Amino acid sequence: MATLILAGLATVTFMHAFGPRDGESIAHARADQAARALQQRLTPAGNDVDGATVAATRFTDATDGTGATVEPYSWRGATSDPDGARIDVRVRVSVQPQASRELFQPGVAAGSAQSCYRFHVHPTRVFYRPIDCPATFPTATPTGAPAPTPAASATAGTPSPSP
Repeated sequence: MATLILAGLATVTFMHAFGPRDGESIAHARADQAARALQQRLTPAGNDVDGATVAATRFTDATDGTGATVEPYSWRGATSDPDGARIDVRVRVSVQPQASRELFQPGVAAGSAQSCYRFHVHPTRVFYRPIDCPATFPTATPTGAPAPTPAASATAGTPSPSP
């Protein structure tokens, strides 16, 4: 009887240790990684830039190698507001199954994750927090003027030389 219990325990341990890794867990970790990468990329944002412009210009092509799709779905305020420009984003990640390529190396099971975050973008700092995803997502696309470059901002009040 003890032999059967030990054999069963060994089988479960072996399957857990060398079975496929959970694709759902990997996808959630990649979504969090994408949010952290976005936070790093968004700093600094500039003074008095509206939320639609930040969403349109700073959240495009924001995967940073994580395989995540980042979609802003709500934006309001400006970077000069006390709460900053607030941009809500959906981060979606899919993990494809991978078979084990070596003996005792676990494969990866398929999985996916969807997480939502609210970014508070200030002129010199950015922070975010996870939020509940809405039941339905708005279909609006952010539009805005391109963010001014530091050189353009510095010369904006300088009159042009006369010929």
